Amino acid sequence: MTLGRIACAVGRHSIDQNGVKRAGGQHFGRCRCCKTPMIEIEPNHWAVQQIKDAGLSPRAFL
Repeated sequence: MTLGRIACAVGRHSIDQNGVKRAGGQHFGRCRCCKTPMIEIEPNHWAVQQIKDAGLSPRAFL
């Protein structure tokens, strides 16, 4: 197991700068190690993208 996978397991994701896309005025990308979808909430501050779970409540995609 690589150190990147261990970091992702504890919530320390790192963004893949080559795959960042812009849609609707926001930047979207994926984690380098585990490919978790991420969204830029502030300049240079990324968070795991929240998704709706069957319309019940927003949950983190892990």
